[in-house]
Amino acid sequence: MKKYVLALFVFMELILHQAMAVESKTSFGAGIGALYSGIGVNAGLRSINDFKYIAAGCVGIGYTDNSEWILPCGIGAGWLWTGLLSNDDHRNGFGIYVGPVGINKGNTENEDKAIYGVGITYVYFLKGISTNGWNIGITPAIGKEKNDTKGFLLLNAGYQF
Repeated sequence: MKKYVLALFVFMELILHQAMAVESKTSFGAGIGALYSGIGVNAGLRSINDFKYIAAGCVGIGYTDNSEWILPCGIGAGWLWTGLLSNDDHRNGFGIYVGPVGINKGNTENEDKAIYGVGITYVYFLKGISTNGWNIGITPAIGKEKNDTKGFLLLNAGYQF
């Protein structure tokens, strides 16, 4: 867990440094998947070719028999780039994500926690990465669950304002 927090900190430093060098505009979004750390929201900086974001969300939502909510939530960050397939392509985004990727089942229903990991993200922006609109994608990821490295798959769908 500590190494993921350190990676998140370093990643955010890179994002802030890059944001000062490139003209970017602020963006907020809501949805599911890596861009939103599960079911959640994000805030980021986007330009014509990239999108840097931090997100807060829950990788699972439920209700226990004891009338209590199950909310394994967390924060994450990511960076997406377009133009990798061609210079004129601003819809196909490829990038990296660090944050919640799954649920670590506890001994009781109330002990479920988010599993932190890292993933490679592909997102298709229906109107382009720098424009308000819908996005869909996929993020294969890995994370540690009870000392075992496991693979996870996050499906992405959301709207950026």
